[in-house]
Amino acid sequence: MTYARGAHLVGSLAAPTAADAFRQTAGTLGRHLKRASDGETGARSQWIWWQIDKLQEVPGIRLGEPQVNPDTGNPDYSVFPGLEVDEGIVIPARGLGYADAAVASYAEFIRLRQAGVIPTGVRFQVSVPTPYAVVVAWAAPSAQLRLWAPFKTAIFAEVAAIQAEIPGEDLAIQWDVAVPVGALEGAFKPAPELASYERIVAELIECARQVEPPAEVGFHLCYGDYKHRHFVAPKDLGLLVRIANDTAAAAPIQFVHMPVDRDNGVDPAYFAPLAGLAVGDAELALGVIDYENDSDRIDALVAAADTAGRPYLVATECGMGRIGERGESVSLGDLLAQHARVAEPIR
Repeated sequence: MTYARGAHLVGSLAAPTAADAFRQTAGTLGRHLKRASDGETGARSQWIWWQIDKLQEVPGIRLGEPQVNPDTGNPDYSVFPGLEVDEGIVIPARGLGYADAAVASYAEFIRLRQAGVIPTGVRFQVSVPTPYAVVVAWAAPSAQLRLWAPFKTAIFAEVAAIQAEIPGEDLAIQWDVAVPVGALEGAFKPAPELASYERIVAELIECARQVEPPAEVGFHLCYGDYKHRHFVAPKDLGLLVRIANDTAAAAPIQFVHMPVDRDNGVDPAYFAPLAGLAVGDAELALGVIDYENDSDRIDALVAAADTAGRPYLVATECGMGRIGERGESVSLGDLLAQHARVAEPIR
């Protein structure tokens, strides 16, 4: 028996504009959605890459030597930019761009909802990277602590500005958690002060607490998506369940998304840790929709997804902004249709 009920859009979508993203997803998945993403189009289409340019606009931040980590399990994740950071840098208000992008997209969301394109009851979802993501991914280890407090202050201020300008009853904020998982798996090199599991969970708890009800808050837990492959292929969901449980115990969340490895996920043992998932009433979303649009693979992942009776939203492993980057002939429409094919609608 499948417990697939509804769909979750992780974030990025291969659409030219926010309006196009809303129209296409609502057109195919309107009866499946609780939250709608603006697609992270334009400069945001490559997740946190745009933050490299934003940060280099700040006096005292510049691009240095690349960070090299030959020990990662995937060579595609072995070289990253290395920002150098002076002491005492100050990131200007709304200098990261997330609040301005959200407010502009929300205007499109309202226009399309009023036109009946987006169903009533669907929330506007804003995806935001954790402070850990940008600092650890882009700053050289020796510079991470100099960037840490200024960036954390700035990204939390962006989230506060989003909540000040978008009604909470319409809003869902998703914190994207890839780099912390990568650090725990050895794919990233955090400064020692940032490296422990306890520090990572404490930071996630603080992220969750930045969002005030009635706005929703959730987490996208991720093993990377570069070239649609993980930095390390998860053997099961054990680490992510532990992170979700420890975070939700201190800061209630409304949803959590977890990836499903296209190979390991066909084994029901991959999902066995979900029997211990303790996140209250938070919705679970699982990345059972294969990026290569392989219907047989998707059916096998759905069949294997033992959630101990918990209904779940179907999703891709990460965003759909870079579909086809391994040369597959796949469209956004193809993958949206797969969501609708395997999951029951919720309205």
